[in-house]
Amino acid sequence: MSDSALSVAALYAAEQDRLRRRLIGRGLSAQQAADAVQELFLRLLRTPRTDVRDASAYLSRAADSIAIDHWRREQRASRLFEAEPPDALMIADPAPSAEARLVERDKALYLDQALATLPPRCREVLLLHKFEELSYAEIALRLGISRNTVMVHLANAMNLLRKHMREKNRAGAN
Repeated sequence: MSDSALSVAALYAAEQDRLRRRLIGRGLSAQQAADAVQELFLRLLRTPRTDVRDASAYLSRAADSIAIDHWRREQRASRLFEAEPPDALMIADPAPSAEARLVERDKALYLDQALATLPPRCREVLLLHKFEELSYAEIALRLGISRNTVMVHLANAMNLLRKHMREKNRAGAN
């Protein structure tokens, strides 16, 4: 066993219960939390030593990210089931109406226009995070920038899109 693996094993022994409780406290089931803790330590083993200064802090942040991702998946799933009453599931033709297709097309065109107004790096970060569902760390690695820079670009992109939406809503009200 390498020195790195030994130190991770010692860290696992010291931190696993704390991380499991942290994840349970953030909404994961006991089994999900146990699985997530295993995944956290596998990630730590795969991460170059130079990228992790404080392994305990790294694990805490990664656990929080897992909890947030879990919460987002739960929210998406609950919205899917809340969107349609049970009787609506009995509809013979599930294809959207012509009006619904036009509305969706207009939304897609508007989104494309709004995205085109973003600075290139902001747009790239937003697309990687929202559409490819990459984490901040994965985006940072892919683009060769820091995690904080990813967060700044994403915040700027979201602010610019909100501004664009407000302007569209004002123009639509007139």
